[in-house]
Amino acid sequence: MKKHAVLIAIVLLAFNAPMFSQPEDGKEFHKIMAKLNLTNEQKKDVEKIAVDMAKQLVDQRANLATARIDLRQLFKADNPDKAAIEKKINEMADIGVQLQMVKINSWFAMNKLLTPDQQIPWKKALANAPARRRQGMLKRLHERFMHAPQGEE
Repeated sequence: MKKHAVLIAIVLLAFNAPMFSQPEDGKEFHKIMAKLNLTNEQKKDVEKIAVDMAKQLVDQRANLATARIDLRQLFKADNPDKAAIEKKINEMADIGVQLQMVKINSWFAMNKLLTPDQQIPWKKALANAPARRRQGMLKRLHERFMHAPQGEE
């Protein structure tokens, strides 16, 4: 499972970068990871970056979900308060910005972790990725990681 955790960590970071994706079969992703030739220390650092990012994303998504509930309640009021609704929408927009910044900060942390030689295949992969596949693949990999059998390496 630790092996999957490191791979998923890298994928989580990469998929949240502006232009990363992988083909449905995952072969290209494994080629990219092989090209990076991460050291054991880098693998540990990547895992920490991904875990920290995941925790921050959970927190911000929870904040956003709570704000959505609050917004629905504001609209359900007998006399909806336009100013309160606008304030809540702005709060939600701020949370959205914070969500994106978590992803960007994680991408920069990952990029900083890589040597210049490792950055070449990393950046090439980012530049070649179709944006439309990011979310679906991220979801599948997250589910695979979160539901991997115990002891699976």
